[in-house]
Amino acid sequence: MKLLIAFFLSFSLHAVCVHEKTILGAQLPKLQKQYDVYAQTEEGSFKKLTKAISIQRYNVQLLPKSEKSFEKSGPFDRYNRKYVEYYTYPRMVKYLDTKREGLDAIGYQIQTVGKSLKGRNLFYVGPKTLDPTKKTIVMFGRHHGDEGTANWIIEGFLNQYINDKSFSDEFQLVLYPMVNPDGAMKKSRYNANGRDLNRSWDKELGEDEIVSIHGHLAPMLKKLSKVVIALDMHGSFEEDFIYRVKRSYKGEDFYNLQQKFIDELGIYDSWQNGNFHLSNGHPKMARLVLVTHYNLHALTHETIRNIRLKNRRGRTKQSLIEQGEAVVTAISNLY
Repeated sequence: MKLLIAFFLSFSLHAVCVHEKTILGAQLPKLQKQYDVYAQTEEGSFKKLTKAISIQRYNVQLLPKSEKSFEKSGPFDRYNRKYVEYYTYPRMVKYLDTKREGLDAIGYQIQTVGKSLKGRNLFYVGPKTLDPTKKTIVMFGRHHGDEGTANWIIEGFLNQYINDKSFSDEFQLVLYPMVNPDGAMKKSRYNANGRDLNRSWDKELGEDEIVSIHGHLAPMLKKLSKVVIALDMHGSFEEDFIYRVKRSYKGEDFYNLQQKFIDELGIYDSWQNGNFHLSNGHPKMARLVLVTHYNLHALTHETIRNIRLKNRRGRTKQSLIEQGEAVVTAISNLY
């Protein structure tokens, strides 16, 4: 299959959600020593690149072999013996079910807004009656299936949201907790079509699962007048940080708006600690579509995706949940 020839920004090889770059085929053997190399096709999916024409350019994403080796191991017990428990789709379904009563008590509901390509439910958590004038938080989790730590943070956030009446009275939540359940159950970045769902948004509906998610969200965004922040929860390779746009993207005021949240969150989240990276990203990222087409204050929240059970820093499942609680505190203080 003919591969797209296009330019992608080259990031540093550490502080990223994924390594994206354009390579010559001749570079493939060297890269394969450290990474599984996935090349983008004309249809927009990513397929593992095992052979390449030396003079041809390829649009690729690089995933560490240490992560991908767990994809074919079946149940996640092998992974869980080494790392903080992997967050699965069944875990999310069970968790949401335990929160139904608490959500109902504050006027919230859990809805199915579509199906994944493999038939798994795409969930939405939000108010039974949307208030167009109330301060609103938009949140997504798990565009990339293998970034499981994001959902533990979302649990911490939602627990705090339900339990803190003053916060839920002041702020309205629009949450899509797992955008890519099929990828989650394969421990794969991609969905069942091999698509990177965080490269599948646009001003229309997008592709695959994003059609359902964006199709549900777009009518609400047209009504809401006070969306204070939109957070897309992800997992990085080696550090915690926030992706935000460069100063030139939306001007000084927008840049400062984003910086205020990053600084405030860093006070309460010692892992994120005010760390950020500038990236205008791919134009079909959720974050960029929300900034460009909806004029929202949108950021990508990155946390290390694979945290060893035996680590010197004391990171645990509970520490991830507490990071979600820190997001509540930062938003409460700022907006």
